[in-house]
Amino acid sequence: MIQRSAFYPERQFHLLINFKDDERSLAVLPDETGKFLVVDQGKVLGQLGFDKQLNCVSCECELDDKILKQLHKGIKNHYS
Repeated sequence: MIQRSAFYPERQFHLLINFKDDERSLAVLPDETGKFLVVDQGKVLGQLGFDKQLNCVSCECELDDKILKQLHKGIKNHYS
């Protein structure tokens, strides 16, 4: 089960992600340790973990590789 209490909704940002049949805006909620909760219309899709150099070091989700690449790029761009 993904721990949700450490994430900051007030610091969330949104990424426009291309899915197979449509394009949707996903909410990304950061925590203090480099983890990001990915939410689509209230449904938790997973959690990504990044190191201080913004390299993805963990992924707790079942998303397509193309979607994960878009998420990685979007998170890096947000903090660049």
